[in-house]
Amino acid sequence: MTKIYRLLLLGLSFLLLVGLGFYIRQDFSFLLNDFWFTSGLLLLILLSLIDQPHFSKDTNVFVNAVTAAVSLLLVQADNRDFLFWSFLSFIIYLTVSSYTLMWLRTNPLNEENKALQLFSRLNRQIGRPEAIFSAFFLWGGIRQFGLSSNEFNLLLWFWIIFMILNIPALAKTIEGLFVAIKEKNDKEAIGQIFGVQSKNTFLVKLSENRSQTTRIFEFVEFKYSIDNQVKKGLILDVYLLNQEQWVKVLTTQEIEKIFSEKILFSSHTPDLVYKITNVPKTDYLERFIGLVTENSTIEKIKFVYNSKAPISEGQLLELNIRNERILYQVIEGTTKIELLENKNQTGLIIAEAIQLGTWNNATLRFEQYGWVPSINTPIYLATNIDKVPLEQSEYIIGSIPGTNYPVIINKEVAITHHTAILGVTGSGKSVFVRNLIGQIVNDTTKVIIIDLTGEYREKIADIQSIISEASGDNAFKAIEAIATEERKFANQRDYTAMKAAEKVIKTEFHTSIKTFLEGNTTEAIFELPDISNNSEIIEYTKWFFWVLFKTAKVEKSFGKRVCVVLEEAHTIVPELNSMGVSDFASKATVNSIAQIALQGRKYNIGFFVIAQRTANVSKTVLTQCNSIIVFQEFDKTSGDFLSNYLRTEYIKALPTLKFRQAIAVGKAFKSNVPMIFEVPELTT
Repeated sequence: MTKIYRLLLLGLSFLLLVGLGFYIRQDFSFLLNDFWFTSGLLLLILLSLIDQPHFSKDTNVFVNAVTAAVSLLLVQADNRDFLFWSFLSFIIYLTVSSYTLMWLRTNPLNEENKALQLFSRLNRQIGRPEAIFSAFFLWGGIRQFGLSSNEFNLLLWFWIIFMILNIPALAKTIEGLFVAIKEKNDKEAIGQIFGVQSKNTFLVKLSENRSQTTRIFEFVEFKYSIDNQVKKGLILDVYLLNQEQWVKVLTTQEIEKIFSEKILFSSHTPDLVYKITNVPKTDYLERFIGLVTENSTIEKIKFVYNSKAPISEGQLLELNIRNERILYQVIEGTTKIELLENKNQTGLIIAEAIQLGTWNNATLRFEQYGWVPSINTPIYLATNIDKVPLEQSEYIIGSIPGTNYPVIINKEVAITHHTAILGVTGSGKSVFVRNLIGQIVNDTTKVIIIDLTGEYREKIADIQSIISEASGDNAFKAIEAIATEERKFANQRDYTAMKAAEKVIKTEFHTSIKTFLEGNTTEAIFELPDISNNSEIIEYTKWFFWVLFKTAKVEKSFGKRVCVVLEEAHTIVPELNSMGVSDFASKATVNSIAQIALQGRKYNIGFFVIAQRTANVSKTVLTQCNSIIVFQEFDKTSGDFLSNYLRTEYIKALPTLKFRQAIAVGKAFKSNVPMIFEVPELTT
């Protein structure tokens, strides 16, 4: 019951009690001399002002007992009979036991031992003011006036009416009548608070007599009777329940700031809700997204989407936990029907978002936050940050969708620790790779592109082949000569000719590689003589990698870092079961290339592995990639492989990624969690 109701009840009851006393005694001597009046007055004060609607604690019981002991002093010595001493013994027990319990208890009651719980709960029942002072009041009336007297009957009726009016359910009903009358007369009110879902979310039943229409995303003001504070809120939902209209109202500090924390209405009836018509210009409704709902965890939140602002997969959101700004990325959305009372239903969209963490502006990375937000915590679109400074080795490959939060890659780590770039045709992968290559090349970093499609030749007009046509022909003829000898029986092979052919291969490749690394050209293409996947072509590639690796190991690549881009990687390092050849020599060649990839980082050789699907690419090579950038993917094999790097939620998001959207994760990135990001629109 409200404070106003309790004060009103106290005043009326006090006047009635004094009036009864004067009627009975014909003077005011009872105010100081009569035990029944003192007991009745203590009953009014303790029950009406202090105890209700709160339950009694050990401290309350102690205060009640001490107060009762003082009131017993008014009983004259000649009236102290057996019942008096019984009351006194009872009061002494309550005083001693409640005081002892206050000293002994150190934990919440449900965590104490059984004996303490028993005595504490027993005391709380028998030590309530209505139990103690009702007994005193009735006993005092009987002792002074007799059980059958008119005076006692009047006092008994007073006690009955007072106790009935203090029944919480009845008190609430009476309050509701007064509020309903006030609501009817108050034309500015649109409804009344009938429930609280959390500390910041209220349920309001709209008045049938309201003069103003009520719509979602309108602002309201009200005084909440529990804390007597004026609050401003936002209507989040309007729905029909039991043939009545209800709304859900959210209150936050951000909403208060919209109105400069000023009180807009001159007077408030507690719990009546008033619609605000003059709203200052604000972007709050463009940023507000919804409220956290049940089953959220530290790593992933679920929230009810209830907003004017459109969102989509990859959107960056923010909320506050303990004054910390935590960022989340949307990864899923699900429709849901919520059942209300009496078969009423309402439709919801439940979205999910993965925690990226707090943004550290010094390290330019997301850092995990170790706690979960409370239910009904408001969620907003993330605000932009200031432009970030980059180190020389860093490059922004994109940003979180809808924001300027950068996704930063360390170019040196991306090369030396290998990077896989995956995605189906048409997802934006190839353009992204070409742009990334343009960013990593410099005087100390050279890029060799293994290109079977001729795409790079078309897109980069002045790009040169690392192996000249003449050198390539000589090397390939030498490889064919070796293959011819190897097809003979061992005792028929010309090993001298084979060694000479090997020397030709090494010389041709080494000369070409040296010329490239020592020259001014930063990019070159390694083009294969034929695009068919046969053993000679794989052998040709193996020899190139062998010479490149040997040059790096022995001659330190002439002081250069080398990045090898394996475009259409399945044709260069295929998975053994999809090679298209069955001889053991070809399989050994693929393993040899994989081993070079395995050890290349030690000698400043790195790989960019470009593939549409992981199923046909050597897993030995792919698993050496410490960083992954994956565009749209559909096949299950790719999902199974990527599950080693990404959570299930991100795997499910792969088929629905938009054009130029990708997921980045790994050692080369600033963040230690996966991120959906958007590649800037590129034309090269």
